[in-house]
Amino acid sequence: MLPRAHRYVAITATAITLTGVATACGGDDTVASDAGRFCAEASANTDMIVDPPMATEAQLTATLDFYRLMGELAPIGIAEQWGDLVAAMETASSLVPGNETSEQEVAMTAYATERSAYEVKVWLQRNCGVDIPITTIAPQEPLPPPTPTQPSTATGSASETAG
Repeated sequence: MLPRAHRYVAITATAITLTGVATACGGDDTVASDAGRFCAEASANTDMIVDPPMATEAQLTATLDFYRLMGELAPIGIAEQWGDLVAAMETASSLVPGNETSEQEVAMTAYATERSAYEVKVWLQRNCGVDIPITTIAPQEPLPPPTPTQPSTATGSASETAG
């Protein structure tokens, strides 16, 4: 019944939630935040993020290892949100099929991390050019555009104010 856990996590992981990826990612013991590598891994492993394999114990372990590695690589601007996704995956991995309390905990965690999944999705689009489709239960308000690093122009035009 592991696919049921997958269904709960899909809400979260689809924003953003790998067989053999632990080795593909290098298996470093010491990993530091690295935006370039984070983007490269997200781009190379989009399918694994969107639909993480969790049918076997080996797949589940590899998926968790990948999510944890991505958490270490995550740039500061998205590290907290990616950490939320890791926590959701860890919660889903502890699902006890048929146990209503366990199933509710997985569902509540998935719901609680929807915003983080959305923010990861937007960050990956803006900074990596990686588009990850997500499905959320609650509608998500769009994130404001990134703050410009240079002074901006006036917020309204003369025709809007002269009306």
